Parts: sequence; structure tokens; C-alpha cells
Amino acid sequence: MPTRASWRARVGVPVLAAAVLTGLGLGAARAFDVDRHRAEAAAVQRGPQVVTHELLPYPDGAARAPRGRLQHRPDGWLSVVTLRGLPPATGPERYLVFLRNWSGWALAGSVEAGAGGSAQVRFGAEPRARTVYEVVVTRDVDNAVNLPHGAPVLHWFDASLGPPRARPFDFAHPLS
Repeated sequence: MPTRASWRARVGVPVLAAAVLTGLGLGAARAFDVDRHRAEAAAVQRGPQVVTHELLPYPDGAARAPRGRLQHRPDGWLSVVTLRGLPPATGPERYLVFLRNWSGWALAGSVEAGAGGSAQVRFGAEPRARTVYEVVVTRDVDNAVNLPHGAPVLHWFDASLGPPRARPFDFAHPLS
């Protein structure tokens, strides 16, 4: 005959497992809610305290000059990088967005240009937006390497936000 404790264990474990799975399911739905992410990015872009940094084409970039901007709130985590005027990438190539702060480089995301040549990367992790002092956008295959690689497209650098000896990224000497 089962004891009262064993009965509780037989009933309690499945109930606890169901509760955990329900919580995980709700969290996953929120994490992958694309409409919510778009709304949060739009709120950052239209906010009264938005910080905007213009990304400019590299001197030897494409003839059709793309443009971009990094936007964030002063104390927010979400960075929004909006790209415009991008020519279509070929094959497995994507546009890669790299962010740099005092800790180093991070690959914020890779995107394909839409029909009008526009794309957006939303990044809500380290490096925190207010600590970023350089943004590099390239065109290459996304191999998950954090160091900028590929054909340079857009760039922004602000030495006043970086360490004293910070210099813009040099594709000829990427590890220097």
C-alpha cells in the first residue's frame, strides 16, 4: 500500500514538471515575439532621449552609398542599427554588424537587405549600448567570428567614448 509521502511524490513531480514547462513555453513565446521586438526598436528610435550615431560608408565602399545609424537610449540595453541603401548580397553573404566597447568586439547580428536595400539589427546584450565606441558593418559569410571581417561597408568611431589609445579598426591589421 502506497504511503502518503509516495503518493505526494507521484502526483507532485508531474504537476511541478507541467508548471515548469508552461513557464518555459511562455518565456519562449516572449523571447521570439518578432512584433514585440519591432515595437521596442521603434520606441527606441522615436524616444525623446534617443542617442543617434550616423554610420558612414568606407571611402572605398560601394558606388551606391549606403547609410546607417546606431540608436539607443542613454541607459537602455537595446541597440538598434538601421541600414539603408544596401546592394543585395550574393549567395551566402550577409551584412554583418559588429559593435566594439572596452571589452572588445561583438557580432551583433547578420542580416539580408530587404527589397528596398534596408535592414535592421536589434541587439540587447553586452556590449551595452552606451559603452559602444565603434561600429563596423561588413558584407561576408556569417561564420560567428566576433572580429570584423569581409568587405567593409559602413563605419562609426568615437575616440572620446573609448580607451585612451583606441584607434579605428584596421582591416589590414585586424589583431593590432
